[in-house]
Amino acid sequence: MEEFTKGVVEEYIAHQRRVLNSLLDRGVYTQEGIEDHIRCLRETIEEDLDSNKAYALLKMEMDVKKGSNDGEKEYVSLTHIARMKNFENPSYVIQSWLRDRNTLDVLYLWEIENNPNFRKDGYESIINKLSNPSFTLTAKIWKEETGATGIVSKQGNGGGTFAHEDIAIDFYAWTFPQKRYQLVKIISGKAAFLDLIHEELEQQKERYNNMTLNELCASQGITLVDKFGE
Repeated sequence: MEEFTKGVVEEYIAHQRRVLNSLLDRGVYTQEGIEDHIRCLRETIEEDLDSNKAYALLKMEMDVKKGSNDGEKEYVSLTHIARMKNFENPSYVIQSWLRDRNTLDVLYLWEIENNPNFRKDGYESIINKLSNPSFTLTAKIWKEETGATGIVSKQGNGGGTFAHEDIAIDFYAWTFPQKRYQLVKIISGKAAFLDLIHEELEQQKERYNNMTLNELCASQGITLVDKFGE
């Protein structure tokens, strides 16, 4: 296993172990149960890496960066991701992403699909302000002007900017070109997989078309006698 992959896997395992240890403290898990779970988890990870390495790596990275936002487990900390790019000023990375017109178009599409209370007029107002160099768009302003639910800001300990997993993936890919390339590999890998399934179905269809009635019945475990009587 290459160094990068190993690092992602071990970080993910450590994250899962922390979650399980919290359950241990509450008496939900035993230490033996935790070790069994981790052992099974490693086996599952190996299978996922063999099946689609790019998808497995991205999924593990996103799971580690997930944070709790009012009980919504699918929300991911954009602040944690941004710190990987600019540790001293992660908010600058997020603001730069928000100033990208393509980003706002993606956010718009997500909100239209998932948020019936999204205000289109607020979105259009922000779009008009983008041409002003002095305008700084933050997650807080985006939420206040549009009623967006896909991105939220939290203050205080454990605070930061959080986004739905769909949006967080876009942010991750925008921030790190290598993650965008991973997404390309995921999509191309799934496309190749679907092509393989389609090819197999066509081959099966052709085999059935060339079968006699007796052969077709035999392939289904029945005989003509069973079907129609003697």
